[in-house]
Amino acid sequence: MIGNTRGPVVAAVDGSPASDRALDWAADEARSRGLDLRLVHASGPPTHRPAPDGVGPRVVEEARRRASERAPDLPVEAVSLTGDREPVLSRESRSARALVLGARRMSATGEMAPGATTLALTASSSCPVVVVPETGPAPRTGRVMVGVDGSESARSAAEWAFAEAEARGADLLVVSASGGVPREDLGTPEGDVPVSEGFELPGDDALVAASVAESHRLLSESIAGERELRPDVRVEEIVEVGDAAGVLRSLAEGCDLTVVGSRGRGSLVGTLLGSVSRSVLSHSPRPVAVVRAERR
Repeated sequence: MIGNTRGPVVAAVDGSPASDRALDWAADEARSRGLDLRLVHASGPPTHRPAPDGVGPRVVEEARRRASERAPDLPVEAVSLTGDREPVLSRESRSARALVLGARRMSATGEMAPGATTLALTASSSCPVVVVPETGPAPRTGRVMVGVDGSESARSAAEWAFAEAEARGADLLVVSASGGVPREDLGTPEGDVPVSEGFELPGDDALVAASVAESHRLLSESIAGERELRPDVRVEEIVEVGDAAGVLRSLAEGCDLTVVGSRGRGSLVGTLLGSVSRSVLSHSPRPVAVVRAERR
């Protein structure tokens, strides 16, 4: 879902380092778009053991102070609400431009560890969900990336990514993956077709070359409407041979934001995201926006 284009940017806050990174990203996003910032702390339902008195108000006041220091002229509202995080934040998303969440890094692997609530919100949220890694801010690259595959969710992701790139004055990388074969089964690749890590393009396989050409055609067609609507956005179309998750992960570090689609289906947390979106979400060193397909 694209979200309310004039609604606030909503950030979930809990006082953790991951939450602080998400708050900073949300403040910058709201300021760049001329939107309000809404900070939300969910304190848990009354049936649970209550948090110590004053924890919620203290968390939101500290979050408000941090946001005001980062963006002094930004309108900020901070609230502490009673309820489980998922339903509270899902309700908040109904009027939001974007819902911003933090994710800690697993010390052993360095992967991002989105919790069950974050994964569930990618399916239940009425607006895009932006997941910001706990690691410190990286230098800006001036690039936004979106992965496309012709699906409804990818088209929604592309629409949101074009608007994001336009607002940032950033270049937009539109990326698609074409099928390849494992490198260990092949010799040295031939030709000028870019190849992602772990895959090769066999020089004598005209079918793979034709598949790459077809992927280029479908990619161009899928974003033609957005390019016409937003002609000032500088677009680079990229088709690489390999699995989609690997292609996007390899490019994510060079982008300020990666945008992926989610069909929002499934009843279990593990099935709420497609394998590509979940892989990118877990491995990207930069923020990832998950955009759910519009309901038809």
